[in-house]
Amino acid sequence: MSVFRTETVHCPACETPVEFELVVSVNADRRPDLRQAILDGTFQRQTCPSCGTGFRVEPSFTYMNLGRDQYIGVWPIDMRAEWQANAERTRATFEAALGSGATPEARKLGAKVEPRVVFGWPALVEKILARQAGIDDRTLELAKVSVLRHGAETYVPGKRELRLVGVGETNLMLAWVNTADTTIAGTVSVPRKLIGEIEAEPDAWKALRDDVADGLVVDFQREMLSA
Repeated sequence: MSVFRTETVHCPACETPVEFELVVSVNADRRPDLRQAILDGTFQRQTCPSCGTGFRVEPSFTYMNLGRDQYIGVWPIDMRAEWQANAERTRATFEAALGSGATPEARKLGAKVEPRVVFGWPALVEKILARQAGIDDRTLELAKVSVLRHGAETYVPGKRELRLVGVGETNLMLAWVNTADTTIAGTVSVPRKLIGEIEAEPDAWKALRDDVADGLVVDFQREMLSA
């Protein structure tokens, strides 16, 4: 089940206290509507009744979609500097719920799941889109590196991140997302066939793939997350 708790959140514009149903965990198998709300950007967004300012609370919850073998610890973007510690927290939670510390029935459900950790809404959306499209998130990270190597705009560590925002039949849409407010600074269209080309050359990409696949934070930008 999906779990929420009622808390008071202050409007970022006028400081008016606003009652908010903050999410603790999302079970997308039972609540596909919440999954869709995450994708369209409406989840955990509210309008201040005093000044009319719309605002969104930074994510801090567990996202689970066992039908797609997904278990994701979602953390606020400003906690990315502690990515290793938060990865261990998520790992411990996963092990208790679906891993070594769980019941036999739960362990069976979690057997095919590779837990992940992300920071901020755009990173979560990316994981959901990639899995929906059948794209291995490790290969996606290699594709981003390839894009950068071939002359894409240079990213600003800690200030701007390259994220998957759309998947078409022939192209992937990547976007430079400003971490401060999740606005998009620019987009890059990438041929979807690049994913297949990378996977067809495992030896050429092995060292980098092993690096990005090491741990729960599968993100080539993770070493710069503290910047």
